[in-house]
Amino acid sequence: MQTWTTQSHAQSERFSYWREVLCQAFVSLDPVLGEREAAAGFVGEVSSRPLSMSAQTRVFSRAQFVQRRGEEIRRDPVEFCFANFQLEGACVVRQDGQQTRVSAGDFSIVDTTRPYFLDFREDWRVLSFRIPREQLVSRLAAPHKATARCVSGQSGMGLVANRFARSLEQVDAGAGREVQDGLSAALNSIIAIALGATLEAQERDRLPVRDAFRLAVETYIRDHLAEPGLGPDRLAMRFKVSRRTLYALFEESSLSISGLIRELRLQRSARELLDPAHPGVLAVVLRWGFNDASHFSRLFKHRFGICPREFAAGAHDGTYAAAGDAGDVCGLS
Repeated sequence: MQTWTTQSHAQSERFSYWREVLCQAFVSLDPVLGEREAAAGFVGEVSSRPLSMSAQTRVFSRAQFVQRRGEEIRRDPVEFCFANFQLEGACVVRQDGQQTRVSAGDFSIVDTTRPYFLDFREDWRVLSFRIPREQLVSRLAAPHKATARCVSGQSGMGLVANRFARSLEQVDAGAGREVQDGLSAALNSIIAIALGATLEAQERDRLPVRDAFRLAVETYIRDHLAEPGLGPDRLAMRFKVSRRTLYALFEESSLSISGLIRELRLQRSARELLDPAHPGVLAVVLRWGFNDASHFSRLFKHRFGICPREFAAGAHDGTYAAAGDAGDVCGLS
């Protein structure tokens, strides 16, 4: 991974250095800093690494206006699309006569072959993917209508894209080319479907999108385990699919959706009970989405072989092997 930071330069040199960084990490761009931001002191940092033929870049900086005009395009006539996932702050994006505001959790794309403008009005953080233009444009039904369009990351395919993009930050930097190619293609497919893919692309990319969709659902489950109402109905509503579609994603998995939620909650509960400073078994039960202490105790004993209170007291053997049928229910402290 390559990292650039303005902290290594004197304040008077930082913004000119930042201009060079943007051109090196992205494409030829013209950033403009407002008087108030210039007076406050400039800070910016970029970290980038390759992902197959694409590049994955995380950016943090102060409010600024970034433009790619005709002169930047003539100076650096490259053909990429950038998919920008807004992590913090907001950005107003303009291209092809369209304008949109992208808030934290949402994403949009721009095409480097035509002028575009990014107006960051506060401190911001973005996860950006530089994608060879043809890899994305060839999948889109209406490429010119896809630019400068906000895709919400709160539900549906926008949520899938957001979760999958964030998961790519955890990929081992030493992952082989075949793995990187597959992940990059899956991301391109998901982005295209969120923006409006051709029927041919949807059919061709069906399997990688299915796998990425399942990963996004699993990630969402892990992030919301503490919510008592988490279950198939809520997940189907959040991802804007039918329960039947949701269940089909897990047909080849060892656990159903409900089984996965239950297993992860039991694991989180067990992990917390291993801490001598835990707040008590009942508090742990409630914290991880269980609303019936007796039911939790039966599930826990079936999974770990002893009841929660004994487990918390150190009566376990240090493993998480599943046990047989539950017997008597132990009381909860």
